[in-house]
Formats: sequence, structure tokens, C-alpha cells
Amino acid sequence: MAIRVLALDLERTLISDANRADPRPGLSAFLAFCHARFERVVLFTTVEEPDARDALDRLITHNHIPAELLTPLGYVPWVGEHKDLAFVAGAAPEEVLLVDDDAGWVRPDQRDRWIAIEPWDGGADRELARVQHVLAERLEAEGRP
Repeated sequence: MAIRVLALDLERTLISDANRADPRPGLSAFLAFCHARFERVVLFTTVEEPDARDALDRLITHNHIPAELLTPLGYVPWVGEHKDLAFVAGAAPEEVLLVDDDAGWVRPDQRDRWIAIEPWDGGADRELARVQHVLAERLEAEGRP
């Protein structure tokens, strides 16, 4: 099955945390890449949806990230011990990749769908650029430019 959906963790992956909502360096370019290359991009986070949306709204309000890169992000509601890719509506787990900084949230049998990213709490960083390269390689391996 083709990769169609990209699921993104929020805290320490895209932003510092939901309270401060500092954008990780390179976030705009990374999200633009994601929207261009994937059918859907969703948030898969432990942060409740209203708080996640509030953090995204603050990124827009403070002119950190354009609204067109944040408002299309879907949200994956879930429960349990792991971020089960079966919770991503409208997609089979084999059609989803997950970018997350914490291996503990990834189902052991879905580790092949996980793209690890170093946790970020602020400061200079190039991890989103590295992950973008990894994602591009995964897509190219299945014949997608």
C-alpha cells in the first residue's frame, strides 16, 4: 500500500510544548513539504485537541507560521498505551508514517512506520530538515517523486 498520510507529534517534535508553542526551526518549510507530498497531514499527540489547536493558533497569531500550513492539519483522537496508526481515520496503518520524538508511544509492531526525530526544547536545530530528507527517501523508494 502506498504511503498517503503523515502523522506528526506536536510537543518537542513541531513545537517546544503546548504552553509556550515556540516553533521548531524550519517548521514552515517542513509543513509546506508535508502538505505537498502527502495526501493528508494529521496531528497525533498526547495534547488534547483544544489545547493543540490553541497552540497552533498562537503560531499563526504571532506570525511564526502561515495559517494555510496549520489549519489543514487533522487531529487523531486516540486512547491507550500507544499511538496505534489504526486510529488514523480513512487510512490503513500501512498507509501512514508517524514522526515522533518518543519511541515509547510507538506500537512495537508499527516501528517500521515510525520516523524518529530528536526531541526539541528550544535553540538551534536542523532535525526537521533531516526528517524531511528521510521522508523524501521513503517516498522515492515507493516510486513517488
